[in-house]
Amino acid sequence: MQKPPGRHTMRRYGLAFALSSLTCIPMVLACGMDFPTQLLDDREGTLKSTPTTSFVYDVSHLVTPDDTLRAAGPAPTQPPDPDNTPPEPGMEGLTPLQENRVSMMRNAIDGDSAYDHADGVPEALRLYTAGAVDYALGRAGIGPDSADHARKRFQAVLDLPGDEGRSRAVWAAYMLGRVQLDRFFATGAPDAREAAIRAFAQTRALARQKLPDPLSLAVASYGEQARAYLMDGRTACGWKAFLTSAPCADRIEPANLKHAIALYAEQAARGSAGGTTSLLLIASWAMADPHRAQRLIDDPLSQALLVAYALARTGDIVNDDPRTASEYAAPEMGGPGYHDAARGTGGTGCPYCAEIRTIRPNPAVVTLVDAIRARGIDHIAHADRLAALAYRSGRYDLARTLATMQPGPLSRWVLAKLAIQRGDLAAAARYYAEAAKGFPTIATDLAPEEISRLRAEQGVLTLSRGQYIAAFDCLYTAAAIAGSRSGIASDAAYLAERVLTTDELRHYVDAHIPPTHGPAMPGAAEPEPDAIRMILARRLVRTGHIAESLRYFPEDGDPRFVRGGKPATFRSWARIYGDALHDARHRWTRIGQAQAWFTAASMARTHGMDIMATEQDPDYAVFQGGFTMGAGRNVAVLSPPDNQPIIPMTRKARTAAALPGPLVTDGERNRFAVSEAAPYQRFHYRDIAVNEAENAADLLPPRSQAFAAVLCQAAGWRADAEAELYHRYVRQGASVPFAKNFGQHCAVPDFQAAATDPYTRPLRPLHRWLHRYVTMPLTGMMARL
Repeated sequence: MQKPPGRHTMRRYGLAFALSSLTCIPMVLACGMDFPTQLLDDREGTLKSTPTTSFVYDVSHLVTPDDTLRAAGPAPTQPPDPDNTPPEPGMEGLTPLQENRVSMMRNAIDGDSAYDHADGVPEALRLYTAGAVDYALGRAGIGPDSADHARKRFQAVLDLPGDEGRSRAVWAAYMLGRVQLDRFFATGAPDAREAAIRAFAQTRALARQKLPDPLSLAVASYGEQARAYLMDGRTACGWKAFLTSAPCADRIEPANLKHAIALYAEQAARGSAGGTTSLLLIASWAMADPHRAQRLIDDPLSQALLVAYALARTGDIVNDDPRTASEYAAPEMGGPGYHDAARGTGGTGCPYCAEIRTIRPNPAVVTLVDAIRARGIDHIAHADRLAALAYRSGRYDLARTLATMQPGPLSRWVLAKLAIQRGDLAAAARYYAEAAKGFPTIATDLAPEEISRLRAEQGVLTLSRGQYIAAFDCLYTAAAIAGSRSGIASDAAYLAERVLTTDELRHYVDAHIPPTHGPAMPGAAEPEPDAIRMILARRLVRTGHIAESLRYFPEDGDPRFVRGGKPATFRSWARIYGDALHDARHRWTRIGQAQAWFTAASMARTHGMDIMATEQDPDYAVFQGGFTMGAGRNVAVLSPPDNQPIIPMTRKARTAAALPGPLVTDGERNRFAVSEAAPYQRFHYRDIAVNEAENAADLLPPRSQAFAAVLCQAAGWRADAEAELYHRYVRQGASVPFAKNFGQHCAVPDFQAAATDPYTRPLRPLHRWLHRYVTMPLTGMMARL
């Protein structure tokens, strides 16, 4: 329930958000790390699944507002600045003394005392605050006349002459409605309900005249007015009655319930979370019993509400267990959402399908579809939504009929699904193209997440037809809407890294993906454009086109990209690496070349994850190397008898393991194989670093300190190379102090000393003879003198 505005800070939607969180708790179906669902993991299931819809979006578009009233935006996520805290809503323009007096009014013992101690406070604020004090006392049962006093003071605000009452007119009208609503709940007097309805209508009328409404009371008035219709005789049925299916809710007259739904729809259409949550509770309650739903489907608005709920918030039945209808595994956590009979029992790549034998349409959904159909096609409110629901229920003929009745994106999406079910991929591609036509620049009846899913599915189908660039365009567009942490983003990254050629990706990026700029967002993922540009940049480094790669890395010092607590300098790292490789091949001296090889090796080992690692298999730069699965294609296979995952030894076997099943072309498999990292090994850039260090050692005098130090450093870069490099040092190198901790505590290579080694080595025997037979005897003689 709302507290009277003005007495305390108004907490308008705390209950609504609490209910929303209760109804949206996901059921995680797997243990361990959850990765976002990728559509390419089960391509056939993706294309056959019911079109994804958003309940919140649908119920906020049940009606079209005919005014500009909108709910206030969400509260700021950052704490207020104590040196620049904005004034309390409705208190703007008051002096500190006036603010202090208003604060004292709110703590007065009654409205009369509050009013009498408010000299200098504007009359509208003075009357309203005194009325709020009386209202709170009346709600607490203190003073039998408190509510009447509150009503008179709120009315007095509205009766002030000219603009004198302007600042509190909307507030006063709203509170008049609350006073009368309380009287109606207490007495059941019909005139009280009519008076409340008039007051709430006046609240909206005043707000439409642009009178101050900082708390969005005009929008909240729709929800308050709706409560007046949720009555069992003289008993008010609150949200708990619908949440617990109390008898009170079943005894509400259908006409009154439909009237309440219409008001909540108006509230939701204006951006109110309270309106959306109220519709969610009513729809959930109605769908739990076919008789309840039957009482509502003759009203177009109520019918549309039930269809929206059935599509977005009701699951199908797994293994004939009715409890599975409520199972929900959030797609962003690796789950498939609600179980979907249209999708089937799952194919290759479905992580939740091992225990699924059957998925049957939910009887409640089937009953709803049949009941609406029985009323006649002419009485269907939103034919496209019902077409999607009929498709999910297996009523393909009905789905086709309904989809042709209401042209639009969702109808074309359903027709694409029907074409896939009968194996006509060419027709499906045509319907997807028609559904996505103009996205995302035109207004549409689909939510952003729905557009993202539609475009992504179009990409899956396009990929299955061998149109690789067009498929990437679809998936990239979808990922840009869904965000870089979505499974769709992983699908787009897979195409960018393993399916498109480097030239194809570069041409697409140059034409469609410019670099982004913006403020740093702590903890935020890289924007999708930058993620794709980074994939291209690292591919160019891996293929030796380092100079070309630089412009695709973010600018040095970009605060959005942090490594080691400081802004990253990707371009400088790549430039140093490229220059070192150039010098390693073009310097005049062997020592100079060795030094350049070692510089390149050090950069590859230190910054290889950022400048040359693969986004997905085998390095998984997307997770900074923290996981070896979860993005892109999984190349591991389960080895009997204990089903431990192993990586196939050959490129052909890895390709077969990563791309099994239908809807995968031979062309995609060939491109996947060719684009594999070389050498194929996790953190493959470490192998590159060790090889470059060995190139440096090959050019150094084996008996030099630099030779031993280079091998010592490289031995610590890759565990399986340590023994081999140490044995080489033992065979060829000279004794050095750091040999006993080889690969762990290594000296810095002294390339300058190595450069003079060819000239000083022939003189070393003479130096040792002079030291032994001349220097030491002379030193001893001098010491005895």
